[in-house]
Amino acid sequence: MKSSLNRLDDISRREFITNMARTCLGVSLIPPTGLARALETSAPKFASHVIYLYMRGGMSHIDTFDTKPDAPAGHQGPVKTIKTKADGLTLSGYLPKLAEHSKKLAVVRSMHHTQGAHEPGLYKVLTGYELSASVRHPALGSWVARQVVQGSSTLPSYIRLAGLAGHPGSGFMDARYAPVPVLDASKGLEHTALQNGDSMSSLRKRSGLAEKLNQDFFSRYPMADVKAHADVYADAIKLMTSKDLEAFDITQEKSRQLEDYGGDDFGRGLLLARRLVERGTKFVEIELGGWDTHTDNFVQVEYLAGRVDSGVSVLLEDLESRGLLESTLVVLTTEFGRGPKIEGTGRGHHPIAFSSFIAGGGVKGGQAYGKTDETGTHVIENPVTVLDFHATIGALLGVPPQEIISAGSGGSFNIYGGTGAKRGVPIAALL
Repeated sequence: MKSSLNRLDDISRREFITNMARTCLGVSLIPPTGLARALETSAPKFASHVIYLYMRGGMSHIDTFDTKPDAPAGHQGPVKTIKTKADGLTLSGYLPKLAEHSKKLAVVRSMHHTQGAHEPGLYKVLTGYELSASVRHPALGSWVARQVVQGSSTLPSYIRLAGLAGHPGSGFMDARYAPVPVLDASKGLEHTALQNGDSMSSLRKRSGLAEKLNQDFFSRYPMADVKAHADVYADAIKLMTSKDLEAFDITQEKSRQLEDYGGDDFGRGLLLARRLVERGTKFVEIELGGWDTHTDNFVQVEYLAGRVDSGVSVLLEDLESRGLLESTLVVLTTEFGRGPKIEGTGRGHHPIAFSSFIAGGGVKGGQAYGKTDETGTHVIENPVTVLDFHATIGALLGVPPQEIISAGSGGSFNIYGGTGAKRGVPIAALL
């Protein structure tokens, strides 16, 4: 399996896609060869990196990616709808720069779930599952870190440019697949430099002694958690002595590049994300908060959407100019949408219909998939669950659906689904 999924020959790729069809869809639901043929012609290569943009708080779908210009009074508000370069795809007037990149975007307008509070909504979108007392599910980034085998780097495979409060982390997986937090993109990965008076030789001597003690301990207590702790420590030492650590230093970029991405935390995070995937990181997660717009919805959404519009447009251009866009998925999502009916100056929580998008990585862009009704209240065409969305990302990454990971008594899982939930089905129209 490690023999480079991103360079599969036709027979191997056909086997992979056929197995995915059988595992995710069931032979009786759709002819595997039909889906295989569609996927082979649309996605001949697999992506190997993900830049995951999480809009925390609940991004208003009808003020961004699913506007409703014909909705009754009291729904749409002041936002305008604009045409894009992709036929049939319209966006909010707050996103004019992304409209220029619309042929790269696959907008999913029919996302839905039932978790209307922030913590369970966040957990649902990041993991695909509802909060459970019996099992802690891994975030999507942990699945990518574990199951995407292409490439190699001394950098952490999963980096989150935010704190870890409320985050599911690696769930039942071991610690080496947990996100490494970077709290400030301008400071990079802190506490990786040698202390004053220390030397690399003394560090290697201490790490060698620690490794010997670990081996003795592990021989007496051969448990996965013990080994995982030792692996994380070894990876940290390896990173401290690696040139890849330079990827965290965005000051190495030209001043014009820094300006193009913007002077705010989100823009610096996007620039750092590009540097990290360029050096081999598999999954970079960036959070932009402030979307919980119970009041001042239109002022706040215009401001936040402007930051997304400028920063993500530059990111797409930068990835494309460096030849990285075909190998990098840029994903934008949120825990839920906002209520279509305006309440005072704001909108409430609305999990039963919201929007996300995928760009790059071989996705079939220039389209809106799924449909909500005239007010954006209900999904009326091609509903997409969170696990369907994750399964689509997994398919674009070439993650084998038959690889199952045990959570002990909690069940068995992979990026496509598992115990306690209907398996996700990749969206064939996007592949």
